[in-house]
Amino acid sequence: MTSAYDEVPYPSLVHAGSHPARLSALACLYGRTAPPAWRCRVLEIGCGNGANLLSLAAAAPHSQFVGFDLAETAIARGRAMAAAAGLANLELSAADILQAPDSLGEFDYVIAHGLYSWVPTPVREALMLLIGRTLKADGLAFLSYVTLPGCRLRQIMRDVLQDSVRNITGPAERVAAMRACMEFMRTAWSGTDPWQTAVRNEMNALLERIPEAIFHDEMNETYAPQFVSDVAAHAERHGLRYLCDCRPPINVEAFFPSDERKPLRERAAGDWVRLEQIQDFAFLTRYRETIFCRREGIIDRRADWTRLQSLHAQGQFIPGEPDDAEANAFVFRVEGNARFATSDVALADLLRRIGGANPGSIPLAGEIAGPAVGDTILRFYLMGWLSLQSEPFPFSLTPGERPVASPLARQQALQGETKLATLHHKMMEVAEPAGRHFITLLDGTRSRRELTIEMAHFTGTPLETVAAMMNKSLSGVARAALLAG
Repeated sequence: MTSAYDEVPYPSLVHAGSHPARLSALACLYGRTAPPAWRCRVLEIGCGNGANLLSLAAAAPHSQFVGFDLAETAIARGRAMAAAAGLANLELSAADILQAPDSLGEFDYVIAHGLYSWVPTPVREALMLLIGRTLKADGLAFLSYVTLPGCRLRQIMRDVLQDSVRNITGPAERVAAMRACMEFMRTAWSGTDPWQTAVRNEMNALLERIPEAIFHDEMNETYAPQFVSDVAAHAERHGLRYLCDCRPPINVEAFFPSDERKPLRERAAGDWVRLEQIQDFAFLTRYRETIFCRREGIIDRRADWTRLQSLHAQGQFIPGEPDDAEANAFVFRVEGNARFATSDVALADLLRRIGGANPGSIPLAGEIAGPAVGDTILRFYLMGWLSLQSEPFPFSLTPGERPVASPLARQQALQGETKLATLHHKMMEVAEPAGRHFITLLDGTRSRRELTIEMAHFTGTPLETVAAMMNKSLSGVARAALLAG
């Protein structure tokens, strides 16, 4: 079977929020238990070339990962990469959702990214049916989709681009014509008319995306943005329940209800999905990453700092110097170069410990003195200043004499890929050939001296210069979460 994804490969990347350790952390905050992140069974439906599953499998050898996709060429690439990286815990196959076999069994985590809004209604129904059939009693499902009303503007882009390629059949020619149309139209819309300005800004944002992604997203034969309330109702019909959005900032209102949004809560009258839909109307949300769970069991949408005790925290907290107005405060530089000052000794000590472990994490068990510190840590998570996970990620920050990098990252670098999957399930850009070559050498067979000689030969740099930089180079690889633990 061939598809448009065989003709124009989709740029498959790691989806950080879909990691079981991050999904289960959110479930914990809502009072639910979830399967262990490092000993679980994971299904990804519509996995493309398996990039997301490859990254998961590389860090969790005791878990089992299964993925399928309609694009045979993408699956073949994923299988080849898995074999080269020695990932025996990953199974990829070319298959149609409409013909998914009963033999798949049950899974602790089910992932369907970039699929629900881009397939016809019968396939959407088959997708939700499959999630409902395969998700275990305590499992979690990750589902992404574009939403209404925020995507109304993006639908205008689709109308314009569809018109520009209506007489063009070749995929490469369609991509080129689409790009040319985008460049032309963003100059055609007036900067003085508010409506045209909004559309032009939308086109500018679209131009920042990879053309191949636009080809399969906005230009797909099916492009069906959804109301979150409709998606939740669809899931309910298959024994599933809306838990939350997997992006922390969207969960603020659950834990810390604001005066600003009190009118929205009153209109929702205690119906949480209804509140989410009203917020989408109010803030023109255009995309969601929803976590579903089984209907059974509690969902407790309130802040409870004691739940943090079972989680791990990771974040950048760099101690700084107080200014005149902060004479008695502890100051930290945090994510995005923001500053935070506190006079709470217990909180400052905890932030120093979290920052000192970064990019690793620390267990919060026994570390939170009470609700004041706990609520602050939870707020920092919701602000994006730190991340929470149910278990630590298995990478090393201490390079040994014969360092070992992730086998997946080594293979990706060996094949010339510039975006490598890290062991904390994110992507790292390594643009320089020398940097990628260095990572390929870290297979545990070479001493630091041998690495120095090889890199001096590869780069034409004097041996003593490379030797002087070796510790820094290895530290950089370690802090990128690329060294195996």
